Amino acid sequence: MTSRFHFLLLTTLTALLLFAACSGDDKAIIDENLPLSEQIDRLIENNRYETALTLLDGMDREDPEVLLQLEKTHLNFGLHSMNTFDQTEMRTRMNNALVQFTEVLRINPNNAMAREQIQQIMMIYETIPGREPEPEVLAGLREVGFDY
Repeated sequence: MTSRFHFLLLTTLTALLLFAACSGDDKAIIDENLPLSEQIDRLIENNRYETALTLLDGMDREDPEVLLQLEKTHLNFGLHSMNTFDQTEMRTRMNNALVQFTEVLRINPNNAMAREQIQQIMMIYETIPGREPEPEVLAGLREVGFDY
């Protein structure tokens, strides 16, 4: 029983240290003295898309600058998801990319790159019999004008 307790304690402490280290990395990247666009650019350059989205989450979605940064972050997150090569998680990555591109189109329905990337992913799905994105991903695509 004692060795199991030590194992759980060690595992918990390791997880907490890892979380703290990751949080510290984000703090090192974010310089609150920089303009919002530069903060977001730094996070995108470091593949910290979720941190960038969290930073933007509490901001005024009526502000054109916030919308621009959200659009840019979702677009880059989608591209990153598409281009991270790990065959074992291809469906997960493509679903995430489609979700991100859908968010881009909710912000800016005229974003040509997001539309092109959605079409490209869906053409790949058409070549794989019996495979398609998750139902909620397809529902999101329909909401922005894609009928798959």
